[in-house]
Amino acid sequence: MKNIISTLLLISCFPFTAPAQTAEELFASLPESMSLTWTETNRLELMALYQSGLAVAVKNRLNDSCFLTRMTDDYLLVQEGESSLEIIVLPMVNDSKVVCLIHTVCAPLCDSRLEFYTVNWKKLDTDLFINPAGKERFIKEGINPGEQKVRNVLIPLDISLMQFRYDPDSRELLQYYNTPQYLSSGDREKAAACLRNTPAVFKWNQLRFEE
Repeated sequence: MKNIISTLLLISCFPFTAPAQTAEELFASLPESMSLTWTETNRLELMALYQSGLAVAVKNRLNDSCFLTRMTDDYLLVQEGESSLEIIVLPMVNDSKVVCLIHTVCAPLCDSRLEFYTVNWKKLDTDLFINPAGKERFIKEGINPGEQKVRNVLIPLDISLMQFRYDPDSRELLQYYNTPQYLSSGDREKAAACLRNTPAVFKWNQLRFEE
């Protein structure tokens, strides 16, 4: 309830209301400070190629090949090198919109960062829109994390590699726990006995993402 009240207060304070914004328009208007590897020309060229049906790479400032692999009114996915950017346009309860960005880097295991903005690119507090799952969420049902045997298995999981992916068809935000892939084969096998291999699934309720 506290989070809902905070979000509603935020809606009343920030200028969310604006002419309809699409993922395409938002990508084109992405501030230079948030688009360090792409020039405005890169972004416009990517969208023009996509709309023409050509799967042609565009070179960014770092000379990495960039591909725009999907674009709809409310979703856009760009891949470059070992990283990707997803832009998700989410409807709010007051007929305005909020923008979610998913930055993912795979080196080689994938790890993501979530950010939320108004359509005018004013940064918002991520905690208002989602409480991501911790590693405890991925422990199998019936497994007691307090047992010494289980605790020993989980000790090697000393870093947190969480990957987020948005499915524009189901409109679900999926959170994957990738840390077990970082373990040696022996430790990974032991961890597999305690951990789920399915993602946490979040749905947007016009205020925030909830499981």
